[in-house]
Amino acid sequence: LAAPSVSDAEIVDRIVAIINNSIITLSELNAATALAVEKMPPAEKKDAEKIVGVKIRVLDGLIEQKLVKQASDKAGIEISEREIDNAVDDIKKQNNNMTREDLLLALAQSGLTYREYREQLKEQIRQVKFINKEFHSKISIEDEDIADYYRQRVDEFYGPASYRLNMIYLSKGESLKMKLKAIAEGLVRGEAFKELARQYSEGHEAANGGDMGVMKSGEMNKTIEAAALDLKPGAVSPPVETPDGTYVIQLVEVIPPRPRPLAEVKAQIRDKLYKKVMDGRFAFWLSEVKKYANVEIRM
Repeated sequence: LAAPSVSDAEIVDRIVAIINNSIITLSELNAATALAVEKMPPAEKKDAEKIVGVKIRVLDGLIEQKLVKQASDKAGIEISEREIDNAVDDIKKQNNNMTREDLLLALAQSGLTYREYREQLKEQIRQVKFINKEFHSKISIEDEDIADYYRQRVDEFYGPASYRLNMIYLSKGESLKMKLKAIAEGLVRGEAFKELARQYSEGHEAANGGDMGVMKSGEMNKTIEAAALDLKPGAVSPPVETPDGTYVIQLVEVIPPRPRPLAEVKAQIRDKLYKKVMDGRFAFWLSEVKKYANVEIRM
C-alpha cells in the first residue's frame, strides 16, 4: 500500500506565538484553554465571546510561562519526573483520593491528554521554584508588620461562636418513650436538667449532669447544633432524633465570637504578607522582562 502524500495529510498543528527562541503551538493553546474552560460555569461555556476572551488570557499566560522557563533555564532550575508525580498525587488526594482512572476520565472530558496535563503541571512547578529561588531570600517580613496587619484587620480573625450545652442521650429501645415522658414531667415539675441527666442519660457525661463543656460551631452533629441554636440560654429542646439515638438539649450559654490571639494567627499573617510581596515583585519582574522580549503573535 502506498503511503499518503504530504499534500493529503491534514495539518493538525501550527505556531501561534514566538517568544524569543521559544514557540507556542495551537495544540498547546487548545489544551490550556480546555482546562480553563472546564472551570467556567456551564452557561458561560456556550458563550463564544467569553471563550475567545479566555483563549486570549490563556495565551498571555503561556507567553509568561515561556519567559519564566527561559529565565529558569538560565538559573539552572530543573523539574524532575518525581516532582510531577508528587503533584499529580497531591491533586488526586485533594479530589477525594480519586483514582488514576478517574483522573484520566476527567482529563478526557476536558479534552486533555495525560501528557499535556503533566506538561502544564511541570510549568506550574517551574514557576514556583523560580520565584522561590529569585525572590525568597530577598523578602523579610518584620514582626511589626504582622502586628500592624492584625490591628488593622482584626475582623478577619474572629473565630466561630461557642456554646455551652448540657445533654441527655437516650439509645433506641423499649424504654425510650418512658424515659422521655419522665424527663418531660420532671422539667414541668421544675427539676434541674442536670439532675435529670444524672438519672436518665446514657451518655458519657451523665455523671456530670450531661455537661458537654464549651463546643464551637461546626464541632457538633449538625442536627444537634441546629436544635441548640433554636434555644435561648436556659431553655430545653424537645427530643432530637438522630440515627444513633435521641437527645434532649439544654443551652446553657452562648459565647460570642472573639478574635483569635495574635500569637495564634501570626504564621498565617506572615504567609499572607509574604505572598503579597512575592506576587508584587514577580509581577514587576515579569513586566520588565516583557518590555525587552521578542514576542510575535500569529493568531
